[in-house]
Amino acid sequence: MTAPLSGVKVLEVANMIAAPSAAALMADLGADVTKVEPPTGDILRDKVLPGVEPDPWFHLENRGKRGVVIDLTHDAGRAAVLALAAQSDVFVTNLTAERQRRFGVTSDDIHAVAPRAVHASLSGYGARGADADRLAYDMTAFFARGGIQHLVAEPGGPPAAFRAGQGDHTSALSLLAAILAALRLRDLTGEPQVVEVALYQVAAWTIASDLSAAMVSNGVPERHVRANWPSPLTCRFRTSDGRWVALCMPGPKDFFPAFADCLGHPEWVDDERFATPEARRDNAAAIIAAVDAEFATRDRDDWAERLDHAGLTWAPVQDTADISADPQAFELGIFQTIEDHGSGPFHTIGAPFGIPNGDVGVRGRAPDLGEHTREVFEQAGLAPSEVDDLFERGIIR
Repeated sequence: MTAPLSGVKVLEVANMIAAPSAAALMADLGADVTKVEPPTGDILRDKVLPGVEPDPWFHLENRGKRGVVIDLTHDAGRAAVLALAAQSDVFVTNLTAERQRRFGVTSDDIHAVAPRAVHASLSGYGARGADADRLAYDMTAFFARGGIQHLVAEPGGPPAAFRAGQGDHTSALSLLAAILAALRLRDLTGEPQVVEVALYQVAAWTIASDLSAAMVSNGVPERHVRANWPSPLTCRFRTSDGRWVALCMPGPKDFFPAFADCLGHPEWVDDERFATPEARRDNAAAIIAAVDAEFATRDRDDWAERLDHAGLTWAPVQDTADISADPQAFELGIFQTIEDHGSGPFHTIGAPFGIPNGDVGVRGRAPDLGEHTREVFEQAGLAPSEVDDLFERGIIR
């Protein structure tokens, strides 16, 4: 099979998660990705399990890449990056606009040496405006300022917490989509392209349903405590073994009769408090309490069989151990194996899409710090003596 991005060369000057993750997905798609790190290395290295190999986070975001070390604080280092950029189709960075100017890797700088390249920039708040140079992580620009933390929290409670990388990986998909579209546009027009993706902007897209409705109605999206949820058909319930199930049957068909029968209470259908969606909303506390009591009588496996038999839409609320043992996760190819690590094979997470007729997949481990520096520069056309000189001067390592 053919890799979709075979022949595409990508140069990455980025760290942490969002931008490197997009470049890793391009490597999965067959691109030749070279990652530039400073002498101290990407700050994601050794971040999650210090001293433990394999390093799961770094390999997740940097699998299949080649790695070089360049000191961008020197003029010769900046020239070295441009020498690599001159042979690249895509330049990916998460440096702020000010740092791009400082290190000479703005879109103008890159297009001066690579007039057909795509310059792709990932930031917290975009390339323009008062906050263009504000430093950001997904916890700040995506979840907090992006409104998600507020919307998913129960009224009166503290802002909800999120797991590392959730906003970054969502933004990486936006960056990947925009890069692929820009490559297509470049091929159609022959002109260089600029891609800009901001964590804040992607967050707004993820809550676009609420945000668009709020702008039209000039209202604030409703939030509810679980004990007073407006419908049991879209709520979460705890089973007798302490596990949870999540239901989602928003309509237009009213699944409540089948749900009530499944729970052994067909009489609820004729109870005036629960007979209609409006009545259930008005009596939310009563119906949620009643359903809570029923779910507490059986374990989740029992409820799984009953809910499936009733044809209801539900899912178990799984933890990481559940997902790791879920046969459907393996059918989807969620888990892929990196074979070429010194400590032995280990699992990582594959690309969140499939192309059955294309060669798509994890192609190997992440590079050691500076592992391919000499190889990459010699392939870029520098003579061995020139590479030796850069090494001796500490420009590359």
